[in-house]
Amino acid sequence: MALRQSLFVSYPGPGVGHLTIKMSGHPPFGAQVMLNGHEYVACQAQKAAIDFSKQDNCFTTIPNAADLAKVADTLSRDEIAGHLHQLCERWIYSTCLCFALDLEEQQRTTFHYQYSVFQIEYSRNLLFQSGRQMDEIFQTLIDRTRGPLNLDRIKTIFGNKSRDYDQRKKNPNRWGVLVEKPAYDATIFKVHYGKMTLKIYTKGERVLRIEVIVHNTKEYRWGRSLPCFPEMSSASEAFWRDS
Repeated sequence: MALRQSLFVSYPGPGVGHLTIKMSGHPPFGAQVMLNGHEYVACQAQKAAIDFSKQDNCFTTIPNAADLAKVADTLSRDEIAGHLHQLCERWIYSTCLCFALDLEEQQRTTFHYQYSVFQIEYSRNLLFQSGRQMDEIFQTLIDRTRGPLNLDRIKTIFGNKSRDYDQRKKNPNRWGVLVEKPAYDATIFKVHYGKMTLKIYTKGERVLRIEVIVHNTKEYRWGRSLPCFPEMSSASEAFWRDS
């Protein structure tokens, strides 16, 4: 049977929102499972009868922000790792792997996946009544922050002031502060520190998003196994607050 180089399966997962699985078309059939936390929060909020409005990947109106925040906080609970594991187990064998190994072959070969977290993104949206006020605050934040946050200060803040040159060559990381304007009237403020990025940008007319991205969880003390997900989520939130 001829297989494509990779297989994409995308569907609305019950209780978690949109879910995408990318699988390699050759042994050992490596797979990536991508979940959207905003979709998860939206599904759970609907179950709890919490009123909100959402545009694409962004909550735009939240009459009761405290209740929605409680739903989002469930991503840091210990039981969330087990829920994610069940979700992967439910779909990856019957929906994706079956294109390479049918269920009988899976049972005969005892083929089984072990799950780990490679990348995690944590974001908070600040909602403004006035888009003009949001833009003024954002531009002021950039002007006041970009200058003081030089490269040496970033390394000092994150404990990397003194690093061996040879070690940096073996394990290169990004360090620095920059402002990007990839599109008309759009500004993205980024702080790179090793395998993490702090990103601030506008989302729509009245939403300012602050995002922490862990590009490779292997670089940090949490570990990459799926049971460590609640700790990763809590650590990302703590870094967001400190930043």
